[in-house]
Amino acid sequence: MNSIRNQAQQILFILLGVFIPTSIAISNFLIIGLVLCWILEGNFLKKINQIKESKWMLSIFGLIGLYALGLCWGDNHLNAEWQFQRLALLLVFPVLMTMNLKQETIKRAIFVFLGTAFISALAAIAINSNIINPLGEYFSFIGIEDNSAFIKYNYHNVILALAFSLCLYILIEKKSKYQYLLLFFLLIYALSIFTEPGRAGQVIFNLSAVFYIFYYNSKNFLRLCAFFLLLFSFQFVIYSSTNVYKDRFDAVSNIIQNNGDRGKGKPHDIRYVFIKESLKRIIEKPILGYGTGSFGTIFNAEVDSLHRYNLPPEPRGTPHNQYLYVWFELGILGLVLLLLILYHQLKELFRKKDGIHRVLLPLSFMFLMLVDSYFFIFILTICYMFLYTIYSRYQQE
Repeated sequence: MNSIRNQAQQILFILLGVFIPTSIAISNFLIIGLVLCWILEGNFLKKINQIKESKWMLSIFGLIGLYALGLCWGDNHLNAEWQFQRLALLLVFPVLMTMNLKQETIKRAIFVFLGTAFISALAAIAINSNIINPLGEYFSFIGIEDNSAFIKYNYHNVILALAFSLCLYILIEKKSKYQYLLLFFLLIYALSIFTEPGRAGQVIFNLSAVFYIFYYNSKNFLRLCAFFLLLFSFQFVIYSSTNVYKDRFDAVSNIIQNNGDRGKGKPHDIRYVFIKESLKRIIEKPILGYGTGSFGTIFNAEVDSLHRYNLPPEPRGTPHNQYLYVWFELGILGLVLLLLILYHQLKELFRKKDGIHRVLLPLSFMFLMLVDSYFFIFILTICYMFLYTIYSRYQQE
């Protein structure tokens, strides 16, 4: 019985690498299966001790506890139920980190994740090139609106950017025998990332590329310049040949230059509005914030932005910035607990032999949380937990 359960656990983790880039619903069921396997596995005393020894896991419990306490202050908790549904997902983090996973399982999970991300990228390129129709026209279980291939374009872009970083790490540090295949994966990831409208994935791609260019060429000025020229040339060609990247790039440049103004007669950029109005209210209550589940209610009542950012029947808006979101609702202590999670994860990864490469994952996610509340977006939170499990538990050969 134990061997069957353990085998099921390994298979479910590998399958998670298949379905994170392709299906939110199936990823949800796989997480439930992994949690059940973890419960049936037992050894709870050992697992509790592992959790107690991890400062970042304790910080997760601290943040969830503070959200519970946040119900005791403020007058607007309409969004609290939705908030706790998202927080419950963070409890999967300790589950994955204390689960008995074999090294062979982790290696297989890496390659199925990279392979499935490649298929997703290839499908998105084919759709954008009008070679095939959107996949939703062939398969009823795939939505059509805002999808690039299997999932929403901005989630697709972020997952591809994280796959790009992992692929570079495996290619450079692990000396894989599949070098040419991984190089082809990198090319397809890059083409898909820059032919989709999502901007966060494009920035993560650039951060990873710049890091590796500097890290391996800092002592060779000519080679350093050559790689930067190659990176710039690639994006210039994409900018010149595709309207999607050009329009998004020009729009962002215009918004930055005009302090959020999108043009005469148009509302200000919603992210600009959120940052400005959030900071204004945070300054008024910086210590405790406005209480759990308060953001959407307060903005719905007080901010006339000309944007429809609330979802009926309850306002569920976020300020498109994880740090401001937590600070707004829980005050400075909530922000500190959030930062402690990431700080201790960085320390944990950096201590490993090739830690300089592994820390790119939490650093990338820290950037992502500047542009949206990614810690509370299901598929990207699952992706981060899955990849962090790999980055932290993958052993050097």
